[in-house]
Amino acid sequence: MKAIAFIDLEVQPHNGAVLDIGGITDDGNVFHSKSIPNFINFLKDIYYLCGHNIIKHDLKYIKQPLEDYGLTSENVIDTLYLSALLFPRKPYHALVKDEKLQTDELNNPVNDSKKVKDIFLDAINAFHSLDESLKQIFFSLLRNQKEFQSFFQYIGYETSVENPVSLIKKHFASEICENADFTKSIDNYPVALAYALAVINVKDRLSVTPPWILKNYPEVNV
Repeated sequence: MKAIAFIDLEVQPHNGAVLDIGGITDDGNVFHSKSIPNFINFLKDIYYLCGHNIIKHDLKYIKQPLEDYGLTSENVIDTLYLSALLFPRKPYHALVKDEKLQTDELNNPVNDSKKVKDIFLDAINAFHSLDESLKQIFFSLLRNQKEFQSFFQYIGYETSVENPVSLIKKHFASEICENADFTKSIDNYPVALAYALAVINVKDRLSVTPPWILKNYPEVNV
């Protein structure tokens, strides 16, 4: 597998200044500094970059240096989206609280980057534990979505699904209406549909969709 680094940033909310950066590579190298040039040097030979809410948070502050280095959004993996998809049961993943990481230490990006690594490894195991038909459903819905495409690339998962509607209806035969029309959702709201199916799959009436998902993907409740 290509090398991956797990990162977390502490940012001044008023002006966007980067206050601190933490990172850890898949082979255990650790970074802790607020120096962006040193951080870019730390990423030497790294192909994938993983963070929690990295797409809408961290990348905003380091996008240009990363692009200059050669890391684009196609090489980014976000555990925020993965954790909600692969750990839909309430309570959610032990290290996640809605959009935030559960932490015992304030302003410790190294500690948080290690937690990101743990979530990512758990997500890989969770995906591989799914029924093959559910893997195929998630892949068919999410393979071209920026929040998930790099995850599938990293784990090397791909499959061909000729008729995702039939696959969904077969897998969820006892959970959804046989006459439900999924074509519109597949075409227009694939991420929302994937999250809705993930919750249905756990068969837990106490499971509650995280507020950030309802905000960003309101179609989940449609």
